[in-house]
Amino acid sequence: MHALELSTGALAALKKEPIISKAFSWIGQNGYSKDTNPQGIINAGIAANKTITPLLVDKLNSLAKVIDSDLEYNSPQGGPELRGEIANMFNRHFNPVAPVIPDDIVVTNGCTTAIEMLAFATCEPGDRILIPTPCYAALDSDMSARPQARATMVEMPLEETMCVSQITYFERAIAEIEARDERAKMLFLMSPHNPLGVSYPKPVLRAFFEFASRHNLFVVVDEIYALSVFDRSDNVTPFESVLSWPDLDAYIDPSAVIVLHGLSKDFGLNGFRMGWILSPWNKQLLGALKNYSAFGYRPAYTDRMITSLLSDHEFIDNLLVTSQKLLAENYKQTADFCTSNGIEFIPCTAGHFVWLRLPVRVCAKTLQALGRITAAEASKVQWSMYNELVVWENLICNERVYMPPGQAFSSVEGGWFRLTFSISKPELDLTLDRLSRGCFL
Repeated sequence: MHALELSTGALAALKKEPIISKAFSWIGQNGYSKDTNPQGIINAGIAANKTITPLLVDKLNSLAKVIDSDLEYNSPQGGPELRGEIANMFNRHFNPVAPVIPDDIVVTNGCTTAIEMLAFATCEPGDRILIPTPCYAALDSDMSARPQARATMVEMPLEETMCVSQITYFERAIAEIEARDERAKMLFLMSPHNPLGVSYPKPVLRAFFEFASRHNLFVVVDEIYALSVFDRSDNVTPFESVLSWPDLDAYIDPSAVIVLHGLSKDFGLNGFRMGWILSPWNKQLLGALKNYSAFGYRPAYTDRMITSLLSDHEFIDNLLVTSQKLLAENYKQTADFCTSNGIEFIPCTAGHFVWLRLPVRVCAKTLQALGRITAAEASKVQWSMYNELVVWENLICNERVYMPPGQAFSSVEGGWFRLTFSISKPELDLTLDRLSRGCFL
């Protein structure tokens, strides 16, 4: 009897275990708990807004008990009441040129599913999706595991990531793709950016749209951190939703533009698994997504609870103000820590994390402590991708702090890490104390 074989796609998925998977295994075995495991590993890597957890738990516990209809199938694309409240949220907070209406929205069980559905809807297997680096770590899996589109990271120097000059790298990438008789179909952007924590300047977005228009690309703008902007100073780039552009059609056919958002980040509800796709300009795409939506079902109870939550506009608006205040406080504490310890970092204005590069002396200290180098060799140490992984594993296993390494975000330089500061204040204090003792004492 011949052994049964999995599909080519399944076999390819087996080979794509993310770098950070073993970290989750270690955390699962030895995760930090103030009460039951105070010496465990602190998770300062997942982008989860825990600053507002107490407010959310109290509110959600007051909202809903199970009723008969929760035991039935609900609308896979999101019922009209839920989509109505999501539209209301957009209209209050995103300054859209035209009011968002429920029919502009398809709800999914998280933005992972939303990204996968968009890859199915816009790409044939093998089509390329262009993504500027560094970028959100899970995009490759989201786009390729089942849709079999090919996430294509466009590398560039870090100093050009918020500059119009980066379009040169995208033009080069397109030329290389076409020279291989392949095709690009989508440009994927995040604004505010993950992992840099800043919003794209409008001239850069304009250049991206014009580039996409020249090459007939869909553009997905993931605005999942739009309501986590905590610095609106005059000297920083403001966040401006693409929905607010009155002249969008001067740079690209709006039917090519798609917006993502959801509960996980701005509302601190990662575990509720709810995201949404918004495309007021492309009803054909929305129709296809609605037909796919049965693969993104959420429990009826979840939809009803979130409808109730979003309908309390006063609570939501106050929650967002509180969240932004607490994020600003935690970011300042983290930025001050970096400055006082000589850690290079990208000043951020939004999101839950800071992109930082540990000093090379931390790398040398780690390698020497592990017996990888001698004291005489320490002065010659440089960051490399290999050394970055050694330091990363040491931080988790010995210093008991998890933050993902730069290479998980397709960083082109060694030594970068993404540190989440949107954890509780006591956990942030302990995280920075452990980093200080382990890296700098």
